[in-house]
Amino acid sequence: MALTRSFKETVKERAIRDPEFRIGLLTEAIECVLNDEIDVARVLLRDYVNATVGFQELGLLREKPRRA
Repeated sequence: MALTRSFKETVKERAIRDPEFRIGLLTEAIECVLNDEIDVARVLLRDYVNATVGFQELGLLREKPRRA
């Protein structure tokens, strides 16, 4: 059975409407860093950024261009 929506879209829509979900993504990422699960933390942080401001906007806010 094929998926009809991408996971990124689902996460983004939930993050937009649910502030507790956004907090949960960040909390879980921090816990992963503390447990030396850096790869998992990076995925969670990437999902958070994609679901909120996006990397292009984040780069502009930091005055650094997005990596290719």
